[in-house]
Amino acid sequence: MKGKKWIGIIIFLLFLGFVGYSIYSSTQEDQTISVRTAEVEERDITEVVVTTGMIEPAQTQEIVGQGVVSELNVAVGDSVEEGDTLVSYVDGTSFTANFNGTVTEVNVTEEEADANAQQGQSSIVISDLSDLEVSIQLSRSDAGLVEEDQAVELEYADTMYDGTVASIDPVATTQQTQIGSSTSLGATIAFDSNTDDLIAGFEIDVDIIVDSAEGALVIPIEALNYNQDNEPYVFVLSGSEVSQVMIETGIQSDAYIQVTDGLSEGDQVVLSPGEDLEDGAEVEIDE
Repeated sequence: MKGKKWIGIIIFLLFLGFVGYSIYSSTQEDQTISVRTAEVEERDITEVVVTTGMIEPAQTQEIVGQGVVSELNVAVGDSVEEGDTLVSYVDGTSFTANFNGTVTEVNVTEEEADANAQQGQSSIVISDLSDLEVSIQLSRSDAGLVEEDQAVELEYADTMYDGTVASIDPVATTQQTQIGSSTSLGATIAFDSNTDDLIAGFEIDVDIIVDSAEGALVIPIEALNYNQDNEPYVFVLSGSEVSQVMIETGIQSDAYIQVTDGLSEGDQVVLSPGEDLEDGAEVEIDE
């Protein structure tokens, strides 16, 4: 009887040990974090400032007259040549075109008084529609990246155009909006390609190439993290563990960022790490 009792005790203890081990193993598995990774690689990278601009004539003449109009020689859409008389007034004043262009606005009528000055608008506007440019507004962060003579890629109606940053305003301006005020820095893009199919007054997509590097060491942006001191770091996979590695970064595209120090080609970095991932954590690859 005593032998059977001891056998029962031993079986019971073995059962408890099996249950305890199963619970421990399950707990360990629950603590293993699944991660996605990407390889540190070399590739060409380009950093761009993305914005939209307004297609405008590079040359515009705005005429503001006063008094009664005695003779009006143009209508909207007319082509004019330099020196053509556009409008005359009863006091003998007349205005001529400063360049070859197209009449884009007429706000006067013969034998009637010209009150446009009081209304804050032009009497007649002519524009050179054969020479177009793009006006853009830069935010404070983008303004620090953009310089004159930088290359620009523009897209309008699925057609690509080449351009160059022609000028940047010396000071920023503030405009009032429905939700407050907005401060920006104006700049002008000159076209380097044919603009026959463009229409002044429409918007155009603008990519300003502010920096580029060939054969740069890069990682996907989703691998990048910042600590409380705003210092960049990544988690690098080694075996089944990850290590937190501080890095130095360079230029950035829409999908990748250059790493100038801290990583080597072929390193595996964790993508979109969760808040529960820590230095030295056990992980498994999420295939």
